[in-house]
This record gives sequence, C-alpha cells and structure tokens, in this order.
Amino acid sequence: MARRPARAFSAPAWRTALLQASDIRGDWASRQRQPVTAHACADPAVWTAALFHEPSATMTAVLAVRDRLVALVGLRPASRDSFRVLARDGDEVLVGSDDRHLDFRASVRCTRHTVDVVTYVEVHNLLGRLYLVPVRMVHAAIVRGMLRRAAKRLDPV
Repeated sequence: MARRPARAFSAPAWRTALLQASDIRGDWASRQRQPVTAHACADPAVWTAALFHEPSATMTAVLAVRDRLVALVGLRPASRDSFRVLARDGDEVLVGSDDRHLDFRASVRCTRHTVDVVTYVEVHNLLGRLYLVPVRMVHAAIVRGMLRRAAKRLDPV
C-alpha cells in the first residue's frame, strides 16, 4: 500500500523559467513545496485550478477579511482575475496580477516528486511595503495548507 507523501514545507525560492521570463523584480520571494507520489496528477494547470480557482471555505473567509481591510486604504478586492493565468510552458503555469502597490507572480511547477509554488513580489511604493508585512507572516502557512488540500485530491494513495 502506497503511503501519503510528506507534508508541504518551505524551501529556498528560485526563479523558474516563467518567472525569469516575466521580468518581475524579486523584492520578496517564497517557495512552498509539496512532495507527491508517482500517482499524483502531473498537470500544472490542474494544480493551478485546485490551488487558486477552487478555494476552500477557510481561504474564502481569509480573502473576505483581507478585502475588508484593504478597502480601508483604497486597494481593490481580490477576484478571480487576481490569480489569472499569464503563461504556461510544459510543467509550469504562471499566475499573477499587477496593482499600483505591488505586482505578484506565482509559479506552479510539477516535477516527478514535488509540486512547487514559487511566489515573487515586486513592491512599487510604501503602501506595497506595508501590505507585504502581514502577508509575509502568513503566506507560507496559507500556501502550504492550499497545497495539502490540493494534494488530497490530486495525489490519490
């Protein structure tokens, strides 16, 4: 009987091919890695949909709180367009959006044994720097939770 792979974990961030091509400056970066079995889905588009376009109730609630807070300083709410697919190349999909305070890109890359989510942020102004303070505190835990949830569905054991 196959065993469920290890839980998602943080790893050093690196520029994937699509992140490199996007020319986003890396003012802040994060990489979360989910080990998977040989039976896992290997399509990064399927993982991207599971991660960003099929949010859990918890993630929906987190985004609702975020939207209420950022509205106080005039930032736009999160939307489906916030995680728009910008590019795809083989084993990688790039999502992201640009705003006046910061731009972000997230690469979802599937390999034989892992799924990586690498996030790069380019900050434009003081508001972007201030916004990034709480994001940096919770980002890794949120993305690891998203990866674990997706893996339960996309990596049948």
